[in-house]
Amino acid sequence: MAVGQAEDSSVGIQLTIQTAKALGAAYEGGSASPVDVVSVALDEIEKTNQRSNWFISILRDSAIRDAEASEKRHRAGNPLGPFDGVPVAVKDILYIRGVKCTAGSKILAENIAPYDATAVRRLRDAGAIIVGTTNLHEFACGVTSENPHYGTVRNPWMEGRTSGGSSGGSAAAVAARLVPVSIGTDTAGSVRIPAALCGTIGVKPTYGRVSRLGVVPLASSLDTVGVLANSAWDAAALLTVLSGHDTDDMTTGDVAVPDFAEEVLARSTKTKVGIPTNYFLDLLAPGVESNLDEFAERLKELGCEVERMKLEGAEEVFDLWAPIRRAEATAFHLRWLNEAPDLYGEDVRKALEAGRDVKAVDYVAAINARPSIIEKFLASMKGFDMLAVPSTCVPAVETGRKEVTVSGKEVGVYHALNRLTLPFNYVGFPATSVPTGLVGGLPVGIQLVSRLFEEGKALNLASRFELEFPFPEPPASSG
Repeated sequence: MAVGQAEDSSVGIQLTIQTAKALGAAYEGGSASPVDVVSVALDEIEKTNQRSNWFISILRDSAIRDAEASEKRHRAGNPLGPFDGVPVAVKDILYIRGVKCTAGSKILAENIAPYDATAVRRLRDAGAIIVGTTNLHEFACGVTSENPHYGTVRNPWMEGRTSGGSSGGSAAAVAARLVPVSIGTDTAGSVRIPAALCGTIGVKPTYGRVSRLGVVPLASSLDTVGVLANSAWDAAALLTVLSGHDTDDMTTGDVAVPDFAEEVLARSTKTKVGIPTNYFLDLLAPGVESNLDEFAERLKELGCEVERMKLEGAEEVFDLWAPIRRAEATAFHLRWLNEAPDLYGEDVRKALEAGRDVKAVDYVAAINARPSIIEKFLASMKGFDMLAVPSTCVPAVETGRKEVTVSGKEVGVYHALNRLTLPFNYVGFPATSVPTGLVGGLPVGIQLVSRLFEEGKALNLASRFELEFPFPEPPASSG
């Protein structure tokens, strides 16, 4: 029986966790109930987790209680919305009141969250059922989710391959159909990278679209809370739930939140998509490059206009992003680095130590250059609705590997996986990774990048694409 599918003998029905939208329809029609669905999800999580390491904490008792409350609302005809009774997983870097928030670390192994993160509170207010917290690269400081404390997150598509990171557990749990949606965070690609490598949709919204209150930070001027899902509608509906100004988080934008799910369903006018020829095509595995070409042809079949173009400023971004990411992360960790450096995994400790060498003048210069780069990006995008670029340079590599050969060059796995995503953290633009093909039996994705606070445009195109070119599930044996 496939992952996410189980037989409940007590009621004699088969439950399949596919999408939140489908579950909502099943609840409304009476063919499924929140208690049954959440019970199945928990059973599957517990059955697979010892081998997969997708979850750090499984919240059976609270999830069942919340599912029972949801079931009462559904029976009374008063559901709270499309996520009432839907099982959701949350990256173990967001606070859930009364639950351990480890950030995938030994340092915070016994850290009990004193309150709900704003994103978690909004999930609860929507009736979503939090079934567990997902594994990640320690402190979100990496892209492979090879965690020395809680185990390496296994890619549901192929044994021995990275799930990507840092939100590896969140992406894998969705790809394996254990939950229809999950929450992650993204500082340099940490939602989009695992989404691409595990074959799900991954949305990094505009910086400031979703509150970061109650999220253990990595680099606060780059961090975003994002969503992972198996359908564009689910991702859009969940983003609507999470979005909005938070008076307790000064970084959130005080802008209106559209109904992204409605935007997904809107009949679209002709869409013009730009494919940057500079920077983003310089370092691609052959299968990733051919997937981009095929994606462009499929967009044309959907009625889109596709044009190659130059994205001015793209080559400058890495050297500007790096001092910000390194300095802000090290500043947050400085006391622990001084007092307990041996509690970190080696790769994370070395990465954080590197932040000590960032000069203040370089950090300030990188911050000050941001408006100029944003203007260059916007000027280049004039006349286009969005950009399309690969999500990663390569498909999922073998776990434990430090370097990979791309275009005849030996490059670090870290660089190969986040090179194409980090530019959009620096400028704050929304980017959605869409699963678009298989290379050697492994998923690859394309990012659809739109202007600030225009997430709906990319999600609409993602929905049109998935309806015409549906993406397969992982092999049944992956669980």
